[in-house]
Amino acid sequence: MRVLVTGGAGFLGSHIVDALRGRGDHVVALDDLSTGDRANLDPAVPLIVADIGDREAIHDRLAGERFDAIVHAAAKTKVVESIAQPALYHRVIVNGTSNVLDVAQSAGARSFVNISTGGALYGETPTCATEDTPIDAPSPYGRYKAEAEKLAGSTPGLTAVTLRFANIFGPRQRTDLEGGVIAIFAGCWARGAPLTIYGDGSAERDYLYVADAVAAITSALDRGAVGTYNIGTGVATSVTELVRQMTTLLGPPKDVIRAGERQGEIQRSCLDSSKAARDGLWRSAIPIGDGLRRTVAAMRPT
Repeated sequence: MRVLVTGGAGFLGSHIVDALRGRGDHVVALDDLSTGDRANLDPAVPLIVADIGDREAIHDRLAGERFDAIVHAAAKTKVVESIAQPALYHRVIVNGTSNVLDVAQSAGARSFVNISTGGALYGETPTCATEDTPIDAPSPYGRYKAEAEKLAGSTPGLTAVTLRFANIFGPRQRTDLEGGVIAIFAGCWARGAPLTIYGDGSAERDYLYVADAVAAITSALDRGAVGTYNIGTGVATSVTELVRQMTTLLGPPKDVIRAGERQGEIQRSCLDSSKAARDGLWRSAIPIGDGLRRTVAAMRPT
């Protein structure tokens, strides 16, 4: 199978590329390298450098290409940044998804896997959200992801599935502010820098190890899945508990700085993935403790 992975040089995208190549697929990566890195990819992987929000550039760079499937992982993903720069987020997420869907049709792709988000769509989830939970996106990031989902689900001729992921973490995730909280904290430990905790540390997230996330994507491709699926562990872990578990693995942090809560952030995000399990698509296999151990092991020199 010939597969295009958008955002393919990024954290999640590069893991997708590796998994697909590992099973024998021919993979082409597309990335603008704004947050991705060519070093995340095997040198043998073809990389097309282009901005998915630039319709003309995307069509020019991919003219004449043929793909069996597209995994669309390219996006901007920061809640706070989306509030400050909504036009940028609309351009990349909504316009970018539209551009990639056009490529899918012109390239003859049969399958389209749209990578979406759970927490930013559902808002506060006192109980873990199912796919029937009303969308209550508190930020432009979440609202634009909801728009992108509608585009993917209404494109003629495509077998399209949207996977709404929990908070993905693991090796290769950036340790600066472009990363997730686990990567950011791990970077602070590695540099001997203090941790910054926003709010009182009680905010909870559903943390999903990257290999678990990739397993859902490959399964969706293999099964020709359609519709929408939550992909998460169903376990909400607080920032305080996260720091406790990381301290067990890495020793005490240099210091902990407390800061005010950030605009647009939610208190609790958790996904119910029982639909994916019932349909035989996917179920979580890697608890957060195991994922943290694997992430820490990857940080250490061999």
